[in-house]
Amino acid sequence: MKKLYTLFAVALAAVAMTSCFDDPGTETFFSGNQVEFADAKLPNGLTETYVRATTTQTDIAEIGLNRVSTNASGAITVNIEVDASSTAVEGVHYSLSGNSATIAAGEFVGSFPVTVLTGNIDPSESPALVLNISSATGADIASNYGSITLNIRVVCPSDISEATDTWAGTTVSRFGTDVAEVTVTPLGAGQYVISDVSTGLYARFGFSTTQEAIYADNCNAITFVASRQTQFAISAPVVEPTVGSWDEATQTLTVYWNDPNNGINATTTLVKN
Repeated sequence: MKKLYTLFAVALAAVAMTSCFDDPGTETFFSGNQVEFADAKLPNGLTETYVRATTTQTDIAEIGLNRVSTNASGAITVNIEVDASSTAVEGVHYSLSGNSATIAAGEFVGSFPVTVLTGNIDPSESPALVLNISSATGADIASNYGSITLNIRVVCPSDISEATDTWAGTTVSRFGTDVAEVTVTPLGAGQYVISDVSTGLYARFGFSTTQEAIYADNCNAITFVASRQTQFAISAPVVEPTVGSWDEATQTLTVYWNDPNNGINATTTLVKN
């Protein structure tokens, strides 16, 4: 009986507590009205890469703006200024047609255009444009997302491989020499994914023949970007040389990579078939 009385008391207490809570459907969790840069949350800023085809080329970088509110009845106008910490130079790396942008009534997103002077920028440069929302009409500025860095990157035109091309690959590592046929698929903006950067090294031990790595070509200098579909911690090389090459005359692509978990520092050479 003691257990029954206890259960009955608990049930009554639960009913009493439930009756004290408001209907969750009527609660508003955020009642503010703020404006922010859409990509300000990115830890390293917004990076845009452009392929330079001519010395007069320009491109547009659209810097996104967000309305953070449950009410979009009014327009928001933001004033934007260039921060003194910017390494990008106006008239050399970029130009601005104005210093304000508007999120229209009824809309939750807008944009601020930056004209990138692609033809002026050498691929060896890494200009960074830092923008701040200096003031806003119709909303408050989000405290943590009122500033953004636009990292401007320019690369040379790249035509190393087509999706249908096949390559004879050779990898040299502490495990010896491995050879296999692979593909090098273009991803755009001078980046390519190699289907098996180990050219059979891992397959020799019973693993998949798909060990993908992405590389970027910038004026025939080839750098590691990231691994993609792989079973191993394929990463950027940690010993020299770290920058590979593309030899147009011999149709030879040389890349470097590292697998820290298996003590591998490898050189992979691909020759287009």
